[in-house]
Amino acid sequence: MISNDLIIADMGYGEYQKVLELQRSLNRARNEEAIPDVLIAVSHPHVYTMGIHRNPDEILDPNLEVFQVERGGSATYHGPGQIVIYFIVNLRDRQINIRDLIIIIEGAVSDTLKHYGISSEGRLHGETGVWVGNRKICSVGLAINGFSTLHGIALNVNTDMSRFDAIMPCGMTSGIMTSLQRETGSIQDENEVKMVLLRNLTESLKAHKPLTLNKIENLMEKLMGNGL
Repeated sequence: MISNDLIIADMGYGEYQKVLELQRSLNRARNEEAIPDVLIAVSHPHVYTMGIHRNPDEILDPNLEVFQVERGGSATYHGPGQIVIYFIVNLRDRQINIRDLIIIIEGAVSDTLKHYGISSEGRLHGETGVWVGNRKICSVGLAINGFSTLHGIALNVNTDMSRFDAIMPCGMTSGIMTSLQRETGSIQDENEVKMVLLRNLTESLKAHKPLTLNKIENLMEKLMGNGL
């Protein structure tokens, strides 16, 4: 077993399908206690996904390619300018439930936004995510397989918000979506935002020995001997 209690894998830019397969592999390894909890930080090329509460009416452009996945929620968009964090977290080992984890995550996102002078709140149930007033800046959609989670959050930083116009994000009109750039009125340093967010998540998860890996190859090398 790796001695670290949390691995942070900063992948930079990654194709959605590749990262989805990685999540599922890590989830299986985490359930077997072969690896510690893992956070994957990544930015995707333009992609649309649909969760388990899927509604085809939420796809407004019939020509869109949409990934059907096992996370909660319904339609959403990922793309450049957006920070996505995936959570491979063993709920049993942490003695929490999925609601507890969502509250922890939303709190860390709100702390990150506060760093940029933005007041926000996390919500549960039909409006899950982090909101700035009546505008949604961060989407949350998790899944549980075994005792461990996969999927995660998408924080809009410098996101092209017009990309949401092709869908009804989480069943709502695209106009509810916002970004850090839109709220502050200026383009943000995405790497800096990511570092602040990862630091807040690490603290919120009470990780004592986190290990940060900056290349997917380094992650795979670290995990190959640990059941992956």
